[in-house]
Amino acid sequence: MKMATTKQKQEESVGVIHVYSYKLLNDHIKFLYPKLRSMEKSIKQAMMPIPFEVYVSSMVFFSLIAGICGMIIGIIATQFINIQPAIVGYLLPPITGMALMAMTFGILQIIPPVRVKNRSTKLLEEIPHFIGYMSTLATSGLSLEEIFKSIAKEETDEDIVKDAQFITRNIEILGMDLITAVKDLINRTPPGPYSELLEGAIITSQSGGDLKEYFNATAKVQLEEKKMLLQKTTESLGSVAEIYTILLIVFPLLAVIMLSIMGIMSPSLGGFDLLTLMNILTFAVVPLSGILMLVMMDTMVPKR
Repeated sequence: MKMATTKQKQEESVGVIHVYSYKLLNDHIKFLYPKLRSMEKSIKQAMMPIPFEVYVSSMVFFSLIAGICGMIIGIIATQFINIQPAIVGYLLPPITGMALMAMTFGILQIIPPVRVKNRSTKLLEEIPHFIGYMSTLATSGLSLEEIFKSIAKEETDEDIVKDAQFITRNIEILGMDLITAVKDLINRTPPGPYSELLEGAIITSQSGGDLKEYFNATAKVQLEEKKMLLQKTTESLGSVAEIYTILLIVFPLLAVIMLSIMGIMSPSLGGFDLLTLMNILTFAVVPLSGILMLVMMDTMVPKR
């Protein structure tokens, strides 16, 4: 537990560069806060350990650094490359600077929503495994607060364990009651089955209901949804297997046969030697298609 807590504190520490950028730019970029207010919710739901204002200041700071680096690259490029017309050479440094600055700002802006999506996916994968554990703890007579404290003691990197540690910290260190601590977590959780699970647990606990029955009923629903998801994944993998057969087995054989027959009539096709086309097909098209299929299957198969 101590090792997990130490690791979590290291992950949640805000870097010195973020604090410096906030102190340097906060008074000058306050006009950006209302325009980027939608990103504040994403930062909270992604459980990013950084305040909204500090993150926006860091975005501007890193974008300015990227813009300066882009201008330096443009200046260096004009020294070694004779760019014509000359006006383009003069405009290249500011253009590269602005492009790199805008690119950096855009990438930093989409990081929170991407992390929210990743967190939502992880929570969806973890729920069927942890809800059975929560049901077992409830059957043992533990209260909802004790259930979260028991999960918080697990030395794993699952998001649900981190959330349980978050609730435990709110209760033991910040002095919150259980309901307030869980509601604080719900506000930091993407909408979905996990937030509904937490809301249902609060209602059941407040109304004096049976947590064991609630977790058992929810577990059945989650397991059925997991079963349906696996069925859809299996069907999708069947389609991928057909694409694999056509793309990596049938197509190369037909292409080689066609090129061999065409080689009898003409030694080239579209200005390319037929032997060169066969080499491209064998050593480039087929391996790249295989890699593409592996990446596609990896994204489709659940990690748990």
